[in-house]
Amino acid sequence: MEMGKDYINTLEVTAADIAAAVKNLGVRPGDTVLVHSSLKSMGYVSGGPSAVIQGFEDILGREGTLVMPTLSMVDFKNSYKTWYMDKPSDVGYITEFFRKQIYSYRSNQATHSVAARGKLAYELTCGHTAYGPHLCPFGEYAFSDSSPWMKMYRCDARIVFLGVTMVYNTMKHMIEARYAEDLLSKIKNGKIRDSLKARLTTFDRGGVWPFYDGMKMQNALDSRGLIKRAPCGSAEFLCVSAKDSSDCAFNLLFENPEEWYAGEELDWIKDCIAAAG
Repeated sequence: MEMGKDYINTLEVTAADIAAAVKNLGVRPGDTVLVHSSLKSMGYVSGGPSAVIQGFEDILGREGTLVMPTLSMVDFKNSYKTWYMDKPSDVGYITEFFRKQIYSYRSNQATHSVAARGKLAYELTCGHTAYGPHLCPFGEYAFSDSSPWMKMYRCDARIVFLGVTMVYNTMKHMIEARYAEDLLSKIKNGKIRDSLKARLTTFDRGGVWPFYDGMKMQNALDSRGLIKRAPCGSAEFLCVSAKDSSDCAFNLLFENPEEWYAGEELDWIKDCIAAAG
């Protein structure tokens, strides 16, 4: 007998089920894993957020590290004025629950903080704004060289999407910044380079920014075999390598910008390419 959707949604999901799905994604003990999540996507989870965390940590073990975004998106335009270390995360119930757990560390950054627990938790979260600013519409230190996002890229963390798509891949902003900076770096004329840089949007000034379509990028990565999948309850988990997926996305943006951009963003990119000669 074929099971209907309503029946599937009544299935009880346990920590063991989550651990099995995470293992099927290729996550191994000692890995660093960043999770973007939707608790309700799985249906009924016995134990709620605690079970989700347990499921991941059962696979990661004592040598692994679990990371979750703890962004505060409410009244985002005033983030730098209202930020404090205990400010709630509002990007999913699991993230807020996780950041409040014992031995969880949180990075000190107003717009794109993360919480982490495990072997590398302190190393990943400390000094978020210490050095290496990058162009970014959310502030130069959101995705700086010292940020958890760059550290996770360098250590090739796994990124797991629990019941959500890569539309929610926060790492994409690091890729966009790298893309914009690389375009500008090829321009030898300083005045032209500064003029083009001034057209980019910042946290307090409008302009252009090379935001790309996250779902379209997911499909592109999927067609290249870079996404692993596993079912869990009524949800699907996706998993990518932070480094491989970011490098592939970066290269795709360069290979054919017309496929990813239009309007003012594409005009800006073409102007950068023309100025670079």
